[in-house]
Amino acid sequence: MIIGIFFIPLYLIGCTKNEESSGETKIFEIANTEQIVGKKEEEVVTLRKHYMILNPPKDLKDLKELVKKYSKNHPVEGEMKVIEGKNRIFYMSFYRESDDLPRDWQPDDSYMNTDRMEHHKNDLIASIIWSDAEPQKEYNVYDKSKEGKVIKRMRFIEDQLVE
Repeated sequence: MIIGIFFIPLYLIGCTKNEESSGETKIFEIANTEQIVGKKEEEVVTLRKHYMILNPPKDLKDLKELVKKYSKNHPVEGEMKVIEGKNRIFYMSFYRESDDLPRDWQPDDSYMNTDRMEHHKNDLIASIIWSDAEPQKEYNVYDKSKEGKVIKRMRFIEDQLVE
């Protein structure tokens, strides 16, 4: 009976953990990381959004198609109103889950411990950049070592591979 009290909860926790890391690819926005940069007198306003990909595809072309589809299904242009005379630039950054960047990561700007998105470039595996002036989307996808060293990079303008 006592053994059952200890092992059943552990078993259930193990099942939940396995379900979360079952290999299914999921993308979600990392909370509290959106940035809108631009002053009233500047001609450019920039929107930066950050996402996590759980179980990203290994193939870089598949990764590019995944973020392209996500961008199409989750448009960000409507989140920042068009301001007459201003050019909007959009950045969507996609990160892999790691020990340094777990799925429940949140930015920390406390006095003694600063941890922001820019500290996690090692886990950046894909990005999309475009603007009102240059509406063609540029995709960058990366295969990185566990330490964050770029093993391979592919750059696309829309569907055209550029190197």
